[in-house]
Amino acid sequence: MDDRPPPTPGPGTELTGRGNLLGPVIRRDLADLNRQFLELSLDPSLGNDARFCHSAAVRAGLAGCSAEALERLALCPFSLFQLRLPEPMGTAPFSAGRVADARMPQQLEIATTARCQSFVLLSLSVARQLADGVPLSPRIALGVTAHVETRLAAMGPSELACLAAWSGLVRPRWPRHDRYWGMLIAAACGTDPEWLQWAHCVGLCLPGVPSATADTATVPAVRRRARFARGGPGAGVPC
Repeated sequence: MDDRPPPTPGPGTELTGRGNLLGPVIRRDLADLNRQFLELSLDPSLGNDARFCHSAAVRAGLAGCSAEALERLALCPFSLFQLRLPEPMGTAPFSAGRVADARMPQQLEIATTARCQSFVLLSLSVARQLADGVPLSPRIALGVTAHVETRLAAMGPSELACLAAWSGLVRPRWPRHDRYWGMLIAAACGTDPEWLQWAHCVGLCLPGVPSATADTATVPAVRRRARFARGGPGAGVPC
């Protein structure tokens, strides 16, 4: 009999669960953030807010979703929004002068403003927690680069609070991939779980900020590559 003690769990084990980078706690937090993002994206008063503004086609697709379809969207294994960080400036990269942005809507109800600020700060806090405790997971869950992940892990609470004031921090994910958004929304509105899983796999392959022509070419190309590598819908892709 082996009397050796079991190995000590590594950092982030309590977040991910055994053998799964995006474990139940991460998936729960992502779903919570996605629900808030979808709610804000469908708020008429935020239609011109770049943080939650989709194309007319995507917004119409989201507006046509049932509550059940929106919940299936929220349960995606990744965020429906992306995080971008401003370039550091000197020794005070996130000063008030740096994060000010005239594009942020100036006249919103106090309650709506508070909801937006809460969502942004919570998103940053979750990203910071993942970057510090579960390496690589922010790149999968939030679509950030390795450089952004490193910067997030090094931030303190005051930096996060200041950064949250920058209106360029949050944007809808896949901003020029209307065809993919349509595919994801259609899968969430449908009844085939394998097609929804396939849509998730394609989403994980798409770049966050594609070229201007990517919406007409990238999705089919990515789907062909993914099908060649994984066998297409129904092949049990562990996304």
